[in-house]
Amino acid sequence: MHHRRIAKPVVGAFFAVLVLCAALSAYIEYGRRAREDDQMRFIASTVSAQAYEVLSAQLNKAKTLEAFVVQNEGGTEGFERVARLLVTDSSVRNVLLAPGGVVSDVYPLKGNESVLGHDLTGVKAGDKEAQTAIDRGTMIMAGPFTLVQGGLGIAGRLPVYLDGTFWGIVSVTLNYPDALSGLTAPDTVAAQGFACRIWRINPDTGIEQTITQSGEGIGSRAFDYAFPIYNSEWHVTVAPIQPWYTNASVLFSALVSVLLSFSVAAGVSNTSTIRRMEQEAAESRILGLQKQLEYDRTNVLLTQISSHFFYHTLNAIQALIVLDPDAAYKMTEDFSRFLRFKVDSVSAENGLVPFREELRTVRAYAEINRIQLQGRLAMEYDVFDADFLIPVLTVQPVVENAIIHGIKPKVGGGTVRVSLSREEGFYVVRVSDDGVGYTPGGETSDHSVGISNIRARMNSFPGCTVEVESEPGRGTAVSLRYADNLGKEST
Repeated sequence: MHHRRIAKPVVGAFFAVLVLCAALSAYIEYGRRAREDDQMRFIASTVSAQAYEVLSAQLNKAKTLEAFVVQNEGGTEGFERVARLLVTDSSVRNVLLAPGGVVSDVYPLKGNESVLGHDLTGVKAGDKEAQTAIDRGTMIMAGPFTLVQGGLGIAGRLPVYLDGTFWGIVSVTLNYPDALSGLTAPDTVAAQGFACRIWRINPDTGIEQTITQSGEGIGSRAFDYAFPIYNSEWHVTVAPIQPWYTNASVLFSALVSVLLSFSVAAGVSNTSTIRRMEQEAAESRILGLQKQLEYDRTNVLLTQISSHFFYHTLNAIQALIVLDPDAAYKMTEDFSRFLRFKVDSVSAENGLVPFREELRTVRAYAEINRIQLQGRLAMEYDVFDADFLIPVLTVQPVVENAIIHGIKPKVGGGTVRVSLSREEGFYVVRVSDDGVGYTPGGETSDHSVGISNIRARMNSFPGCTVEVESEPGRGTAVSLRYADNLGKEST
């Protein structure tokens, strides 16, 4: 009986601790998977940015061909001289001109003779994107697809208009997969224990087409990220290579759980000491998990600055250097001001900056977009000279949202207006646009994340609030209310 009375609490302690450890292990595994999800999102964003960078470095040469046609008022004389300057990389298959959609000039001619006379508005592979480019009036990326002259390629189809009249198409064709040889991210991802697949829906067949892949097959627990690339849509899918139950942390947790349970059962007479050790160990592991999670989230937030905006701006500056040096100088100055503020904002004292400093960045950012949108964006400012502090990066992201999500998708563009008013104890900044608008609560994921980040930043300071009004087809208005004593209480 005595042994039975001893065995009962020992067995009870063993299973109690085992259940506790299993629950703690499950919590840790949940946190690990949350960090893994954040890491997959970060990887997908990085891979998509690098894919865009690698392709845009070559496809943007179509802009130079467009400038050549415009400067020659539709003539093609001197094409070979210009084309020779563009075809400097082995990944470029050819560049061509297609007045009315029919190819008349191609460089280099050798190996591409069969392209001459090809109607890009026909029904062959890659032609559907050319027709879409004409319909939308913007460059469309086609491919990978089978080329008329043989092999596989990726092409950028750019329609050209002279005095508002369709002239034809200019195109840059890249060899596939050579065009993606500079894409190192998928191999790096595999080394980190993740499989990565870049794919698209082939518009000619309607089925998935794998563009490049690294690591083992994509499992069921995967993160898929769709990103636009020259008005086409590619996907990056990232998934862990190892199943969750083979993860070292899971096996380690299981082993620790069993050993700890035996240790507690053996030392049941000293339960108070054991409980204290369990509590300290659990708190330490949870604290470490929270710190790691916060670190990962910070890294993810720091990568949200759109690399696409950087590449578009640099490419625009490159084109303007030839076409309009004064405009190129002005855009470079605005881009420098924008970058300097973004970098300085990371170390802003107490997270606050003067309103006039952020307004300068707003003007610089808007001016860059105004030039890029070629008259489709108008900016209005109704502000007075005021000296007050605001939480950093609260006005500029709102203006960015208005341009990207409100004006850019709207046919014909529109106007963004920034106004400042004074109320008792508050300054109110209102950013309104006459763009496409949306139904509050039905935002896109990017738009929703941006508003959430701004709201979280504002909520960190007493007296600061955000109000959003929007309606599809009638634009959006965001009111930012700032207490006029921000930063003064701590001085």
